[in-house]
Amino acid sequence: MSRHVLERVLHQLTVDRAAKQRFRENAPSFVARFALSEAERTMIVSFDVASLQKAGVNPMLTMGFWQELSPHGDMRVYMQRLRPVTDGETVYVAAIKQ
Repeated sequence: MSRHVLERVLHQLTVDRAAKQRFRENAPSFVARFALSEAERTMIVSFDVASLQKAGVNPMLTMGFWQELSPHGDMRVYMQRLRPVTDGETVYVAAIKQ
């Protein structure tokens, strides 16, 4: 696993507007430019934040990536992706309410 490269890609996707736009237009093409394995590319394109964190990626980067580009955008879904949430369980997230 290329933790450093994964973190570099996620950082770029959270701070660079042009990178975000290229990712939105064609995510597989965008990640193909980086020295990543196919499994790592799939983690990014599928927003598999649990696997990214298991690979050692900083949780703040996975959260920023999720908030910036995930089609869901909902932090409750992000938390559910990280761990199963039972019915009726309260999930607390540090997100700005809109």
